[in-house]
Amino acid sequence: MIQFLPIPHLIIISYVVWILYRILKHKTIKVNLPPGSFGWPILGESLSLLRAGLDGVPERFDQERVEKYRSCQVFKTSLFGNRVAVLCGPAGNKFLFGNEDKLVAVWWPYSLRKLFGKCLVTSRGEEAKWMRKMMLSYLGPDAFATRYAATMDVVTRRHIQVHWRGS
Repeated sequence: MIQFLPIPHLIIISYVVWILYRILKHKTIKVNLPPGSFGWPILGESLSLLRAGLDGVPERFDQERVEKYRSCQVFKTSLFGNRVAVLCGPAGNKFLFGNEDKLVAVWWPYSLRKLFGKCLVTSRGEEAKWMRKMMLSYLGPDAFATRYAATMDVVTRRHIQVHWRGS
């Protein structure tokens, strides 16, 4: 007579096999990653970042990791469910902004893209260039001098007359 395993046992065995497969697959791929920790699954090190921000010292998150990983200006971590590499210092900023659209692509987590929608912050590539060009016509120095300066002058004078001079 054939006996079958109960469904909970099958689920547990399947899960264990899946975890072992992921571990073995991960070990066979050798990637040159910077030092760091991904922290807890899903949460990563997000709580540490949020705690530093709530304490009013958000840079503490970066400083602690730079000190921990022997003054390395690049470290890996996991924030808000996404694995990221953090570049610190002037050299990191120069590399990041000097290689935009060449070696580095702007990327936003899904949660931020959902929160901001389609805007200048979350767009990239040709779309971002087009949006910047459109914004420049409204916010550029020429637009300020020709459109907004006179209106701002009138509003400011009226405000000073009504609220500061008492008339």
